[in-house]
Amino acid sequence: MAETFIELLKSTIEKGRSFGRHPLWLEIQRGDLPREHLPAFAVQFFLQVREFPRAVSALHSRCSDAGQRVALAESLYEEETGRISGCGCSHPELFIRFGEAVGASREAMQGGVPLPGTRSLLAWFESSTRDLSFLEGSAAIQVAAEGQVPGAFAPLARALERHYGLGREAVAFWDIHEEADREHSDVGDHIVARLADSDALQLAVMTAVETSLARWWTFFDDIAAAVAR
Repeated sequence: MAETFIELLKSTIEKGRSFGRHPLWLEIQRGDLPREHLPAFAVQFFLQVREFPRAVSALHSRCSDAGQRVALAESLYEEETGRISGCGCSHPELFIRFGEAVGASREAMQGGVPLPGTRSLLAWFESSTRDLSFLEGSAAIQVAAEGQVPGAFAPLARALERHYGLGREAVAFWDIHEEADREHSDVGDHIVARLADSDALQLAVMTAVETSLARWWTFFDDIAAAVAR
């Protein structure tokens, strides 16, 4: 039962991989998005990067499994300090370096007005980690969000270097997440797969994963529509 559920989770995430499959992501990866549109992308993406550590913190505070709490604490420490990866700054600050490299000012990112899709995603960060069960929140944030990163962020980083002339420091945010999220998003080893041991729990977890994937897709949809105007 557990192995079948794990494979179903993996398949759901891979087929609906919002990061790596969305047309906007692919447009950037091919170098087809005009460079003048990258600042708008950076502003909206920063808004969720800034809020993500709070979602991890909320999960940590609700986790009853000691081992998983350590993993969440390490993830939060890295998000807020960058001291595990060695980058030496918070991930939001690391993203600001990318944004500035493509022409978005620090002020524009920090004062950015979220598009409807961004607001919806940020609301999901909060509701999934505070209002739903720990398993559902972990499925939404760790499995469905971080689980999309490996295999998507590193190719984007190389494309940003190749097509938009960015240096390695400017794309460090994408490279660091490629490695960090690979370590703590593996579905087979995840607490969600271990503890969702009934039909009801598995349905709740799958619903959270599918909702998360849908919110991310809408997030990118709205950015794509905004830059196309």
